[in-house]
Amino acid sequence: MILEFKVDELSVQGAWLKTLYDLIEELNCKCQTFMEEKYNTNRNCFAPIRVIKIFGSNSMLSWLKLRIERYNHYIDSMNSQDVFFASFIDEEENV
Repeated sequence: MILEFKVDELSVQGAWLKTLYDLIEELNCKCQTFMEEKYNTNRNCFAPIRVIKIFGSNSMLSWLKLRIERYNHYIDSMNSQDVFFASFIDEEENV
């Protein structure tokens, strides 16, 4: 089975690509990457499109697709929030 992603280089973050390549490596799948150029109507310019073809068993590629969909959902939910912050709790002060 082959799973193919077409990624617009102008709109995707590098972390997304790194996550995808890390998952491919973790699952011991083979991938083939090449570039295409396509006209982007939103930006009125030609944009590079990265085509990633992943080869593997049906179960591995289904699992990879599910993980990427969950990751996309997580990224979209974080992008919709105006403020993102983290807080640390010092356990010694609460004693």
